Amino acid sequence: MDEKKQHIMTAAADVFSRYGFKKTSMQDIADAAVMSRAALYLYFRNKDDLFRSLMTWHHGDALMAAESAFSSNRPFILRMENALTNFTMTIMAPVKASPHGLELFEANMFLASDINAATSLRLRELIEDAVKGAISEDEISLSATGLSAEALADLLYVCLDGIKKAPNGLEKLDQRLAALMRLIDTSTRPS
Repeated sequence: MDEKKQHIMTAAADVFSRYGFKKTSMQDIADAAVMSRAALYLYFRNKDDLFRSLMTWHHGDALMAAESAFSSNRPFILRMENALTNFTMTIMAPVKASPHGLELFEANMFLASDINAATSLRLRELIEDAVKGAISEDEISLSATGLSAEALADLLYVCLDGIKKAPNGLEKLDQRLAALMRLIDTSTRPS
C-alpha cells in the first residue's frame, strides 16, 4: 500500500474511533488527513469503500499478529495461546478503544462481512496448520482425545469465538485462553 493511502487510512481510523461510523464524514477524514475532500475521492469512492479498505488492512494486521506467534519456536501450547491472544486483541482493538465500539463493530459486520468471513477462514486454517505441525513434530498427540487435527482446530476456533463473545470477553481473554490451553496441554501430551 502506498504511503498516502496508508496515511489516509490511519487518519480515518482515528476519526471513526472519535465520532463513530455514522457521524464521520468524508470531509472529517479529509481534514484529519490534511487533504481536500476531492483529493480523498481520488483514493476512495465513498465512506463505505474507505471503511472496507480499513477493515481489510486491520484484518490483515490481526492475521499477521497470529502468524508471527505461530512461527515462533516456543512450545506448541504457548504458540497457540499467543497467536489466539494476539489475533483477538488486534482485531478487537478499535472496538475496545472507541466509545463508539459497538457501532464500529456493527458497521464492520454489515459492510465487511465477506472480509470477516475470509479472515475467519484464514485464522481457522492457521490453527489447523499449527495443530498438524505440532503433531508431526511430536509436540502433541491426539490419541487420548479421539480427535482429529481438524476437530481440535475447529474446537480451538469455536472456543476462541465463544471467549470473545462471553461477558467480559476481552478483559478475561488471557485468563480464559490460559485455562483452555492447560486443558489442551494436559490432554495432548505425547505418552
